[in-house]
Amino acid sequence: MALPPAVETDLRTILRNFRAASGPPSVPGGTGKALEAWLLMKLAEAATEMPDWSATLCQGDGSPLPSGAPFLLPDQRSRIPASNPAAPGFVLLEHYRDTNLRFELRGSLQWRGRSGALHECDISLIPAAIAEVIRASGGGYPHGLPIAAIECKDKTTSGTLDETRQTLARLFDLALVTRPPQGWSCRIFETNTSTQWGRSSSTCRSSRVVCSGSLGLVGFRPARKRSQTTTPFRPITRSMTPLGSRSASFNQASKQCWG
Repeated sequence: MALPPAVETDLRTILRNFRAASGPPSVPGGTGKALEAWLLMKLAEAATEMPDWSATLCQGDGSPLPSGAPFLLPDQRSRIPASNPAAPGFVLLEHYRDTNLRFELRGSLQWRGRSGALHECDISLIPAAIAEVIRASGGGYPHGLPIAAIECKDKTTSGTLDETRQTLARLFDLALVTRPPQGWSCRIFETNTSTQWGRSSSTCRSSRVVCSGSLGLVGFRPARKRSQTTTPFRPITRSMTPLGSRSASFNQASKQCWG
């Protein structure tokens, strides 16, 4: 389903603000890919509004996207490709004061689970240290549980319970409940050089997003009709708000993640 015109305009505006190509061809045409692109760019935009964070559009070799160049995103599920400026790009998130806080925000990235199966995350956040090693060593798939993962559903009706179960099953397969074949227990690793990131834990630590029972939703609904004429769609955005509480705006929720 195509993006509502107002949302497509918003996507192109954000791309223009990042000095990327923003003409009609900049909107992906694959099934559901336009929604993924819009959500990824909204997250990047929200990061730039945080006082301690920067967001940079990068090419497939990790270099900054030249002004006016198209920001290429994967048109299907994919791995992290070998370093190549023509490969799909990503958003680099960096903390101004803590140089260890560097992450890549990616679309359609597949992660490898404990079973060996590959699981696509429509949008996922990966440590830059892991992605850079994979890119420099010929490409591949990260192992482990993403720092953040978003499943996008472009629907006009409610989803099924089985869809929720499938998502939970993927996350369970990605969680490193056992030590990787090489190295220490961690959250994310890659096999080319056995680089690892984070620590695993046998307990659920307190989290504003996960352990508090929070839910993230991004969708669209028609604006209320004031006449018999067709009215444009307006985006509804609810994210990272505890179940049963009043919804926060998308930008507020995004800032909570980056903060």
